[in-house]
Amino acid sequence: MAFIDIRRPCDSSPNPNSNSTRLHSTIHFEQADRYVLIIGSQKGTLSTLNWDNETKSFEPSLQVPPEGSPHQVLSIDVYQAEVPLGRLARIAVATADNRATVYSLSPFGDLQEIFSSVVENFSLVAARFCKKNRDVYVFELNGGGISLLDAKTGNVKSTHKYGPDPMGTVCLDDSSKFFVACTGKDFEMFRLENIEHVQTFSGELPIVLFPKVATYAEDGSVLVVGTDRGHASIFNVSDGDKIQDLPYTTTGLVQSVAAITARDGFLVAIAGSTLHSRAEVLIFKKSHASLDKSRDNQAMDLLDAVAPRSTLQSYLLLIIGSFLIINGLYSLVLMCNSWAHFAAEDSTTSDLPPRIWQISHKDDAIELHDPSHKRGRSM
Repeated sequence: MAFIDIRRPCDSSPNPNSNSTRLHSTIHFEQADRYVLIIGSQKGTLSTLNWDNETKSFEPSLQVPPEGSPHQVLSIDVYQAEVPLGRLARIAVATADNRATVYSLSPFGDLQEIFSSVVENFSLVAARFCKKNRDVYVFELNGGGISLLDAKTGNVKSTHKYGPDPMGTVCLDDSSKFFVACTGKDFEMFRLENIEHVQTFSGELPIVLFPKVATYAEDGSVLVVGTDRGHASIFNVSDGDKIQDLPYTTTGLVQSVAAITARDGFLVAIAGSTLHSRAEVLIFKKSHASLDKSRDNQAMDLLDAVAPRSTLQSYLLLIIGSFLIINGLYSLVLMCNSWAHFAAEDSTTSDLPPRIWQISHKDDAIELHDPSHKRGRSM
């Protein structure tokens, strides 16, 4: 089953004077059952939009203007797409002044800065959370640099220079073991630990040299990428094959994509814009039932594979099954006989006067004392 369009387009421009946006992430707060869309603009404005069930659209909620001179928002990442009850969301933002900023966001829209750190001698292009410990990986546009920032202070913990060059955009999988970088025409997948190349997702020859966003979806089994051909594309992670195209409302640039796993299915959001046209967000949905059906088909194939293929095999299985049943019945008879013998012995002692035990505590152990005996029993 493919993704289908389930929402009417909604305007996502943060303000009329800054039309070009870069949509990257969505958050669901379990406590308030609220879906939040995180958007950054080319003028450095960070915006949040809340999903409205009545209007079936995302409505503007919060805008954070840039500090000082405006610098384009290059990437936005969230630590948890599903925020548990009583917890705050964490948002990592990379801007064109080589600054990585981490915020906390409450279900009620309260945004607080945790740290803001400028990475020296680094052409910053993306900041991504390590899902294991909330540290932040930052990736370099040119030079292959990858650094790890401390989750609390933003200080650099480690740096190496052997990543792919260039890296237009970067996304990590949920295990923080793999990352995908837009390297021009294609999207390349690497193992984060040793930068081992894993897979190539071949795209169409780009019309414009804008980097396109990629994100994992369906629990990491597929990759959703943007294009400049009026659609987003979905690839199978295991073999790199294209599965589906998600059409956009116009025929131009679809630069931004985001994905989330909801209770009733998988959601993918795509957006495209230029400096001279307003941005629209389209949301596509794929039901969990399609995956359950696929798993059922795989189970049936497995049963067909292990089913008896000859009469002799059927007889052997019948004989083995009968032996196991007879052996089980024999064990049950022996067990019942032991129970009956124990019950008969217990009935002969039922007329004896009961013992009254007294309980005392000594050295973190519980001792039981019988007044008719001088020594007690310890448990």
